[in-house]
Amino acid sequence: MAGRFSRGLDVVDASVDVFRDNPRLALLPALSLLSVGSAFAVAVGVALRYGTVEAFLTNDLLRYAGVFVAIAVSSSAGTFFNAAVVHCAARYFDGEDPTVRDGLAAAWRARRTIALWSVTAATLGTVLYVVDEKFGVFGSLARVLFDLAWALLTFFVVPVIVLEDTASLRAVLRESGDAFRETWGESVSATVGVSVAFLPAGLLGVGALAWAYFAAGGVAAYVVGAAGFVLLVASMVAAQVVGMVARTALYRYATTGERVGPWARRNPESAFPSE
Repeated sequence: MAGRFSRGLDVVDASVDVFRDNPRLALLPALSLLSVGSAFAVAVGVALRYGTVEAFLTNDLLRYAGVFVAIAVSSSAGTFFNAAVVHCAARYFDGEDPTVRDGLAAAWRARRTIALWSVTAATLGTVLYVVDEKFGVFGSLARVLFDLAWALLTFFVVPVIVLEDTASLRAVLRESGDAFRETWGESVSATVGVSVAFLPAGLLGVGALAWAYFAAGGVAAYVVGAAGFVLLVASMVAAQVVGMVARTALYRYATTGERVGPWARRNPESAFPSE
């Protein structure tokens, strides 16, 4: 078991190397953040302009509809641009030179499956929100447990969507679950490793923003705040790219047994031993 977790950390280290060789991939999660942020900014602006904020806060039906739309928008944008990263990573592993245009084209070809997935995620997310709200502590516990199980089951959903020729949601979930069972230790430790690797930069960015807002003044506040914002966004973007690269490699190994990218040049036992 310890070997599985150490191999997961090795995956993170190698994924950072892949990102270093393909820095252009940072544009994809940056576009995801920009599109989601713009959509929510427009929604908030419209709500404030027409005075519907109070209605959303007091009317259950409107609030649930808002939750559904918010999850659907963020899920569709996130899945779309993550799918582009996965496609580029897969091409890199095959010895090709990936481009952002190729990744976006691949994600666009899978747009129907991405849309279906996003609607499903939004529906389940809204139902869990209602359960959490209506059933108190038991609802909250049920939501936490379901969220955990769902996260594990869907860990490889994006690689399945973009790399496999299937439009069936049942097949997508089955293949994702099977891949996770094959690499559960590596997958968990890789996820933790990515978070730990980029957490310090993210916290530094948050700290800079907080200092600029609460303690600084004048030009210094704007400079430090801008630097903190850039650092926070950069850490989020880098973590997203590295995480998707790691999932692509782990999925390839789970489905074909193939060691790809940087792992192909290492001792097989140091990354994925024969088991």
